Amino acid sequence: MKKLLLIVVIIGCLTAGLVEYARGFSAGISGLSGRSGVYCSLCHNTGIVPDVVLNGPASVEIGQTYTYTLVISGGQEVAGGLDVAVTAGLLTAVFTDTQLLNDEITHTAPKLVNEDGDVVFTFQWTAPANTTAVTMYGAGNSVNLDGTSGGDAANRTTLAITINFPHSVYLPLVTASEP
Repeated sequence: MKKLLLIVVIIGCLTAGLVEYARGFSAGISGLSGRSGVYCSLCHNTGIVPDVVLNGPASVEIGQTYTYTLVISGGQEVAGGLDVAVTAGLLTAVFTDTQLLNDEITHTAPKLVNEDGDVVFTFQWTAPANTTAVTMYGAGNSVNLDGTSGGDAANRTTLAITINFPHSVYLPLVTASEP
C-alpha cells in the first residue's frame, strides 16, 4: 500500500511539473525564432498553423532605428506570442507586451487577437554601423489559452534587410556662385 501511494505521489509530482513547464514559457522564450533552425513548433504543433509576417523596411541606413511588426493571422484566433531575432543590429521592446530576452524580442504574456482576428506585436530595430546583409527571423505562436501546448501551432518567417550608407554621404557639396 505504501509503495502504491509513493508511486501515485511521484506520478502526480511529475505531471504537475510538466504542466508547470508548459505554462512556464507563457511569459516568452528566446532561442525559438527560427534563426537556429528551431522555432515554437517544437512544442506547439497540434493546432491550426497560422500565417506569420514581418512588416518593416527592407532597405535601411546604417545606425538608424526603424519600427517593425510581427503579425500572426489565422490559427486558433485566440491569442499569440512571438520570438524575433536578428543577425546584426539591436532589437528594442517598444510596448509592455514585448521584452528583450537574450537579445531577442519575446512576448511578456500571450496577447489576445484584435478585432480583425490578428495578433500584432510592434518593436524597433537599430541597424548596425556597417553595410552588412541582415536577416530578421520571426516566429509566431497561435495559442488557445488552455494552459498547455496542445491545440496550439506556430509558424515562422524571415525578412532580408539591406543596410545602406546615408544618402547625404553621396551628395556633392553645391555652393552658389555669383556671375
